[in-house]
Amino acid sequence: MALLAPSLPAGVLRGDGPGEVDEVLAWESADLAPVFSGSPLPDRLRNFDSAFVYSRDDQLARALAPHVAQVRRRDPLPPPGSGHAAAWLAGLVADDPVEPPSLHPTPEELERAHAWLTRLPPGFLALHPGSGAAAKNWPTDRFARLARALSPDAPWLLVAGPADSEASRTLAAEPGALLADRLPLRVLGALLSRAGLYVGNDSGVSHLAAAYAAPTIALFGPTDPEVWRPLGPSVRVVHAPGGRIADLAFDLVLDAARGASRRPSLPAETVT
Repeated sequence: MALLAPSLPAGVLRGDGPGEVDEVLAWESADLAPVFSGSPLPDRLRNFDSAFVYSRDDQLARALAPHVAQVRRRDPLPPPGSGHAAAWLAGLVADDPVEPPSLHPTPEELERAHAWLTRLPPGFLALHPGSGAAAKNWPTDRFARLARALSPDAPWLLVAGPADSEASRTLAAEPGALLADRLPLRVLGALLSRAGLYVGNDSGVSHLAAAYAAPTIALFGPTDPEVWRPLGPSVRVVHAPGGRIADLAFDLVLDAARGASRRPSLPAETVT
């Protein structure tokens, strides 16, 4: 099975598991650019048995149709009332509901994560304070309080990405913070698969943590968790009242974290 998609996020799905793909065809690669200008299809896109196209534009589906036995297309944005985005997308492939399988790190990916794992305790705390939009971000000072409450005497993992510089810079000064900055996504997944608790906003990293079966607390504000919540075997959503992430109370998140963690032990008191 091959996946035609932007190479960075698509790379997470390349592997040997039941929910992974054999090959990623980079959407942005130069030899695929002609597909989107009406030019002939490159040889490596021909002669697949089936093609499932998620696009509002039917150009790619039309280009594939003469060379692929079955071509189906669906708008990638779920229409109102269609339920979770994953179910909407999977519905193009299968008629029955599909439970997404967890992702599993390879030994090589765990080896690459080793440098961080040796500096963290078993069942460590992981926090990701960023996302793609400021309106979705729980205040940084509350993430700091959460770290002090849940991991007061042990190192914890601070996950940072390209859009998280301000929040990560502030939290990196907290006692025990170990910064994981812009790791390859599957290496980050391998690292998060060993976490005892992950807490983050509505972001791609939260979906990654859930997919790698970390106990996950996902904090939602203006976006709808019924459509966009992370999927995994151990996920709990905490939704801000009225959709304002700044109104999400610290104690509510702390209680959820203590109830979800598989960490060896957590202190009983709330830190303010």
